[in-house]
Amino acid sequence: MSPKSILLLVSIFLLGVTASAQYTDKINSNRPGTSQGAFSVGNNVLQIEGGFGFGKEKHNIFNTKTNVFNFDYAVRYGLLIEQLEIRLNGRFRADGVRQVVGANEQKINRSDFEVNTLGAKYLIYDPYKKPKKEDSTYASLKSWKEHHRFKWKTLIPAVSAYAGVNFISSDNPFTFPEDQSISPIFVIATQNNWTTNYGGNWAFVTNIIIDKITTENPALGLILTATHTINDKWAGFLEYQVQKSDFYSDNIMRLGGAYLFDKDLQFDTNLAFNFKDTPSVWTLSFGASYRFDWHSKDEIIEQPGLEGGVKEEDIEENEENEGEEDIEGTFEEFEENETDSLKSGKTPFINDFEDDGFREELERDLDEKRTEERLERERIEQEKIDKKEGKKFKKEEARRLKREAKEAREAEKAALKAEKEKAKMIEDIDAELDKMEQDKGVDQELEDLDRQLKELEKMEQDLDIENKPKPEDQSKEEKEQKKEEKEQKKEEIDIDAQYDEYQKEQESIKKAEDKRRKKEDKKRLKEEKKRKREAEKIKRNKEKDPNIDKEIEKELEDF
Repeated sequence: MSPKSILLLVSIFLLGVTASAQYTDKINSNRPGTSQGAFSVGNNVLQIEGGFGFGKEKHNIFNTKTNVFNFDYAVRYGLLIEQLEIRLNGRFRADGVRQVVGANEQKINRSDFEVNTLGAKYLIYDPYKKPKKEDSTYASLKSWKEHHRFKWKTLIPAVSAYAGVNFISSDNPFTFPEDQSISPIFVIATQNNWTTNYGGNWAFVTNIIIDKITTENPALGLILTATHTINDKWAGFLEYQVQKSDFYSDNIMRLGGAYLFDKDLQFDTNLAFNFKDTPSVWTLSFGASYRFDWHSKDEIIEQPGLEGGVKEEDIEENEENEGEEDIEGTFEEFEENETDSLKSGKTPFINDFEDDGFREELERDLDEKRTEERLERERIEQEKIDKKEGKKFKKEEARRLKREAKEAREAEKAALKAEKEKAKMIEDIDAELDKMEQDKGVDQELEDLDRQLKELEKMEQDLDIENKPKPEDQSKEEKEQKKEEKEQKKEEIDIDAQYDEYQKEQESIKKAEDKRRKKEDKKRLKEEKKRKREAEKIKRNKEKDPNIDKEIEKELEDF
């Protein structure tokens, strides 16, 4: 139990749902809470109770958010005798679960009856019916002190037992997967009714629940509920529920109120919430209860002190002892104070004492004792909370250290990867520079070859100029022409051969040049593509590590 729940339990004195006697002249409903009172609706009375609610659930570990709609119902019928009631009740639920997975949000819709139960309740013990003669209020009318003294028997509750059978559908999303379709449920219900002369009527109800004991997922429950009637129309309630099982455990608080429209119709509302975040729950519900009253015999359970009714022998005995006037005044007083659980009439406070000082002293002692008990409970709960927080802190610290170690490993892997990419990039750049140097060497050879060709052409021109005949030598040449024709023809043959050889060399040089240019174009296109890829790669690495570009530029400068 959390400190909030303990504080609420201690400060507000748990209330419960309207539950009065067997048959009452006004409707006796178990709503708006979830517990059932000890008394039945009365013989031959059919009562229908139902309501709907809206709520939200949020699970911090599973990271889910759920919108919830539910409808609950109960049909109660008093069978054969006043103490026996058969009951059919159930709860339908429809919800939508939203869960974030990565960057996507998934939604799952579910709907089914959480449970349907058919059972019977029997009143085992009723302290307000047929008391002993010496316990009758009329036997204590001899003195004011006897009439107002504290009666310990008012602490004895009415007790009833309930046995039923649960029915659930197969593949039900709201129950344990291995649960059987049919399972038993047992409830022990107790109820105390108190009336005060300044605080109105109170009812306190306790339910001890043993559910699904034949399945692999048995559940235990405790419900503490109560009602306080403010006037003849309005009543407020508060309820605390504890449920424990391997499938689901929780502590739930409910508070709300009921409005009595007429003696057979009641409207109600309540707010429910819990004290944890796995999941956190809150629900707002509205409901109503209606009674079909075919009851023929009036068996209204009387107030504490008025059990058994007024007997003639008691009246005669009191007339002899106290006188007729005292008896008439007493009857007027009790007739004026007689009321049921929803009436606003006042009756003497059963805990009043004769001496106000003595009562105040007892109240102070009780307050001190309650304060000590409350402080002790708060201390124990605080120790539990501190221990739980310490465990939680250790778990969070372990998770943090694990997360930091993981981040450090990932950072180290990223750094090694960046170093490898950087080394590979440098190798690629070196290879590219080597290729550029090699290409530069081929260009130099081509330039030397062109220069040699130009020198050869220049030498041919000089040779033509030297061989050109002068005017004064023309006669000699004419004379010697015939003589030299044979030699010229021979020389021309040699020159033509050299020229042909020169032309062949030029053609081979031209072909080599064309081939080189094609290779250069292919290399240039290939290097442009490669540079584009390297640029994209550098850009990606720069996005991962902005400093890598500066480091590469620095290494290139050093190179």
